[in-house]
Amino acid sequence: MTSRLLSFLLISSSVPLIAQTPSMIGYSMFPNRYVDDHAPEIKKIYDGFFYSAGTWENARDRFEGASPKDQAWLDAARKNIAALRAAGATENFLTVAFGQDAAWPSPETLLGKEYTATMAAEFGALARVAKSLGFRGLCIDVEYPFPRYELDHAVYTYKGYTAADLIAAARNQGRGLMKAILKEFPNAVIWNLPGDAYRTRPIGRELSLGMLDAMAEVDAPGGMHQGTEFTYSLNEAVTHLATARFEDVAMHRIASPKTAAYWRKRCTMAPGAWPLHMVETEVKHYPIQPWKDEMRELTEQMGVLRAASKRYIWSYSGNPVWYVHTPEIEAKYGLKKQDLKREDIDLKLWHGLLKSKRAEVPAAIRPLLAAVKAYDRGELSGDQLCQRFGTPAKWWVLGYVSHVLKVPQFTAEEALAEPNTDPHKMYTGRDQAVRWFQYDALDPRGFVNPRYVFDYHKTDAAGAHFRTYVQSPTAREAVIHIGWDDIVTIRLNETVIFDTRNSDKTVKGATYLDRYLFEKTFPIQLKQGSNRLEISSYNSHGVWVFATRITGKDNIPFADLRFMTAE
Repeated sequence: MTSRLLSFLLISSSVPLIAQTPSMIGYSMFPNRYVDDHAPEIKKIYDGFFYSAGTWENARDRFEGASPKDQAWLDAARKNIAALRAAGATENFLTVAFGQDAAWPSPETLLGKEYTATMAAEFGALARVAKSLGFRGLCIDVEYPFPRYELDHAVYTYKGYTAADLIAAARNQGRGLMKAILKEFPNAVIWNLPGDAYRTRPIGRELSLGMLDAMAEVDAPGGMHQGTEFTYSLNEAVTHLATARFEDVAMHRIASPKTAAYWRKRCTMAPGAWPLHMVETEVKHYPIQPWKDEMRELTEQMGVLRAASKRYIWSYSGNPVWYVHTPEIEAKYGLKKQDLKREDIDLKLWHGLLKSKRAEVPAAIRPLLAAVKAYDRGELSGDQLCQRFGTPAKWWVLGYVSHVLKVPQFTAEEALAEPNTDPHKMYTGRDQAVRWFQYDALDPRGFVNPRYVFDYHKTDAAGAHFRTYVQSPTAREAVIHIGWDDIVTIRLNETVIFDTRNSDKTVKGATYLDRYLFEKTFPIQLKQGSNRLEISSYNSHGVWVFATRITGKDNIPFADLRFMTAE
């Protein structure tokens, strides 16, 4: 069985290999002697690694001066990088994080001039170290302090400063740290982790945009590469393909014109895979299947990501997956046997998939891959690419309204009975009068984050209505795909076709079974011409998202549907 599956991984394809596949980066690596001795073998599976060096604070004390505190790390990393580069694995990145419990962000660290200067100096030191060790560039992980990225976090008392002051300070610090990096390492390739950096909580968003602005100002040749964790989940092929461009299509709405132009010229989305998701996730309802079946799904995912990604893909695992354990390896290098939890999991199959380097997509989505390439050439707009993936690029939004199960008298559902969308008419919402406004969703996955729509401000016990007009050239049967958190009601041409308000789970997670963007699919009937589609989304607390896509019965989006903001 193992040999047959290895053969399948190496020779199966449905679309020919493209001329150059993206580089595969492994997360994460630590300096060790195995790499020194086995770099040519490693190059067959990985093109480089994220070398984690902890948080960015105190970089000068740790890595510079007459007696660096982490001299042993420096010496071992230097040998590793030299061996990897000699073997052709040149895409290695010095990786640092913003610590979950570190001082930043806070009013004092954001607004303090001395702290801002210190941050820039530390990142400048990291750039010098990365360059001297032979790294390709730096990876900056901004994920961990995310609760304090929201402006209504308790740490912000607003005594003597405003929300605008914090936002400006975060962007300024992002600019400052990136200027310091580029001064020391002008050609550095930069990664930002994770992938929700630009349409997310305000403080983290502004820090990331500041970094990008600084790169755009000097047309930094290395580019910014956004490592997304969205593809940790084994979705279906259409979603994998859409993920490879989901920030690209919105950047002209997120950043300044100059920064957006720089993004299009130099920057990319870099989807990440999680090969051991099934056994490393802490979610108990993840569907368990034989490893060979999980590998078949990983094979399809990796083929799609290779075919669509411009420069990089990457993989995460809590276990080191860049070696296959043997007692001899453990005795010589101290590398323990991985905790794979199941006897049928064989890392040789994962390595075989990586060695194949194949870029392939299922035949049914070849037209969608062609649409992605047409977008890259400037032949399709971001709006058009979203529509080609069966989802609206723009929505009308009415909100905040109240939560339908908590304060039903202020849900403004009467607006949904009116066929015309009037941005001047007032309705009674949760806190005040509300009016329809347009929102540029611009996400070919079909993913909408209402917390971002409302800038993460007081989004618990809230709701909003989303409206689009689906233009179909013919009457046809179709399929709608929907994912949601926490409650969703869908109306098509004034008829409720799906409603979870009476479900047993009115508070739930966003990712179905820790794997899927879409939880339900069901048939719908589109009439010729305009079809009014409305999604009412309600949030109890925390995460608040929904996703939608319209396809044929084969789960492939129609080429001729259009989503409009007018009938």
